[in-house]
Amino acid sequence: MSTARFVRSHYQLREEIDIQKIKKTINKLNENEDFHRREKSVIAICDIVTAVHKCYRNVALQNQLIDNLVAILSDKPVSMHDRQIGKSALSKKPLIMQVLILMQYVALRPKSLRFQKKLYWLAIALHTAVLLMHYNKKMHTYNILMQFKLAQFSKSATRTWIWRELLDKPNMNPADILSSLENILEPKDDDSTQKKSLSDPARRQISKIIAAYQEAHYLKKNIKIIPITDVRPINIATQSADIVINHDQEEWEPNNGRFEGNDLATASQFYTPMTESYEDLTTSFEETIDHYGSPFISYEVNTDLPKGFSVPLQTIDLSLQQNHISQQDLALNSNVRVLPKSSYQLLFSVLYQDAQATDNFDNRTCAQVLLLSMITALPVKSLIIPGYIGHSSIFKIGLNRIYIQHSLGITKRSEEFDSNKYENKFDVVKIPLPPWLINQILDQELPSQEQIQSYIAGLRTKICLPYLSINRIETALQVMLSRYTENSNSHIADLICRSPASQAPAMYYSSHLSEEVFSHYKSALTVLGKDSHFDTSYITSWHKYTLGSGFALTMDYVRSIIVKLQTWTTDSTDDNTHFNRVSILVWFAFCLLTGVRPNNGIGRISDIDLETGWLMIDDKPNRRVKSHRLIPLCTTLIRLLKEYKNYLNDYQMSNLTKEKIRECVQAIQREDDSALLRLLSESFDTLTIIKRGDAYHMVKDIIDANPYWTRHFVRTQLEKRGVDMVLINAVIGHEKARQEALGRFSSLSKSQIKKVSFEFEDIANELGLNAINIQSYRYEQNLS
Repeated sequence: MSTARFVRSHYQLREEIDIQKIKKTINKLNENEDFHRREKSVIAICDIVTAVHKCYRNVALQNQLIDNLVAILSDKPVSMHDRQIGKSALSKKPLIMQVLILMQYVALRPKSLRFQKKLYWLAIALHTAVLLMHYNKKMHTYNILMQFKLAQFSKSATRTWIWRELLDKPNMNPADILSSLENILEPKDDDSTQKKSLSDPARRQISKIIAAYQEAHYLKKNIKIIPITDVRPINIATQSADIVINHDQEEWEPNNGRFEGNDLATASQFYTPMTESYEDLTTSFEETIDHYGSPFISYEVNTDLPKGFSVPLQTIDLSLQQNHISQQDLALNSNVRVLPKSSYQLLFSVLYQDAQATDNFDNRTCAQVLLLSMITALPVKSLIIPGYIGHSSIFKIGLNRIYIQHSLGITKRSEEFDSNKYENKFDVVKIPLPPWLINQILDQELPSQEQIQSYIAGLRTKICLPYLSINRIETALQVMLSRYTENSNSHIADLICRSPASQAPAMYYSSHLSEEVFSHYKSALTVLGKDSHFDTSYITSWHKYTLGSGFALTMDYVRSIIVKLQTWTTDSTDDNTHFNRVSILVWFAFCLLTGVRPNNGIGRISDIDLETGWLMIDDKPNRRVKSHRLIPLCTTLIRLLKEYKNYLNDYQMSNLTKEKIRECVQAIQREDDSALLRLLSESFDTLTIIKRGDAYHMVKDIIDANPYWTRHFVRTQLEKRGVDMVLINAVIGHEKARQEALGRFSSLSKSQIKKVSFEFEDIANELGLNAINIQSYRYEQNLS
């Protein structure tokens, strides 16, 4: 069944508009400068729309419609000057005028069924557009006019296909016309007599027409949903950093001698993150979550544990709990908390079958709620609260689709989005839902907690899954995305399943296309529904946008920053100024080619191996938690750091009287535990470590942004280059608990990590950093 047909149960026909109001809307075109000296064309538009409107009111007139249209257009309402239909000339005219011109061109050609069909549908499109203008629906007005214009004007098969699918002469009432359009979207059996399913571009074209037509003729009903005051939009950033693991398990599933009944109320907690503060710089939410250490487990003491049960054995393998998806996915496939793929597929198949059953109402409602939880990772406890499903804060119910959405809660930028500067426009993740499922749940009474428990107990026996639980159903989507879906990974799973920010900071440093997210989600459901023929055609990329980090800058913009920094350095007026500017330039290059957290004292010379090309970094200020990781150095950065060491030596030799500088440079040359990158003190007699605040203030006129943007940039660039997500997390330092590359559970080799240096070198080349040479001030002056 079509998506719109299900959703339309929540819509009603609009009241018929008086013809005089329609004419008034059309006559407003005369006030537009684009219609100056085109009064005759405006009259023709009015006559065509009036003729179509009368057919809606009196179906008997529809047989005369073609003759009426031909009579109107035979009078040639479009002037000779406007009659040119070349691509350039046509595009300069108002869109509604373009459609009229094409209609006149069609009307003057020999009559045939094909000619009549085109004129018929172009007239319907014109009438629909005017209705949308009356309702001030600008996007839908544009869509329906543009789609029919392209279908008539273009010679491409990707546009003209629609004429083959449209009915020759549909009955002139909104329900029949809408149904005929929806039927085009219907997937057909692939045999010799029926057409195949539409391609994605074709599906998008017809979907825009359907949406516009529905908006013109249908109005959303007031769905009676019990108001709930404590339901708010899902914002991951507002979730607690402390993750409840086995909370209130007994409320859902009493012991009954089973394994899970003995789980303790446990929680995964974090030390308070320590961040550095600087004058004029605010610590963003993204920076805070980027400084969390590994979590530790807390639990309630329980002296009534059965013999043989211990706290560590029961809690070391953290379970996945919705709203708080687990921070680890290293559990073995033999782990009883994670089902094998075949079991998830079997479970999905049974739930899908029971959700459509007609012989057992109680089982059907339970199956529908559990199926919804399984494909959204929404908690069952929430779904059975009256008024939760369909609540406008989470569920978006429209004419064409139903979806849930959640936001990452990124820190808002201080300026408007500029696609030339920023990678991502939004932080909203939208997950399409099958309309038939939501409609049926809204039209019936929700099951109780006891009914859900009883149904699951029956499922355990029916499909022979003794470990089946609410928790495993709620977390099925996360497991499928991270383990069993091709090209997907735990990062995508975190993004779609709303893992809390403290557990998945990578979400705030990444960049994704909405189509990419939809594709992964659709693939996961395709794998889940392999044995059930679950229809995923409702999952389409209807809204294309970029989402993720609010501070990830584009490659072109960062390249322009590097050029300005080079010019700024070259324009130094003395050797001391030149020293500080060179140091800042190399500091930014270091950050951009390693992705380190730009905290104080990064790049200690004892942690840098310029011979083998490795950096051992611990860039979190919290010294209670060690976070060492290996970062491979690219050829350009190795050369820049070697040249900078020589630059330090040259500067020291030119300032032999400055004893503190000499001591500092000698310590660096001996590779003592000292920061390599330095700035001159205000008195120019000693060297200090570079603080992020120093870098910000010195280049504020070039880029007025917290230098933490460099970290956002590096991660998004590595993702764009298709680097394996495990390697990105290892290099950036976003590994989850017990997955660190240097940890005992790591399966990464140094050679794998080393290969990332080639990607860093590509970034260096694109930014122009490979063309930078570090020379002394005197050398540059001699060259100039």
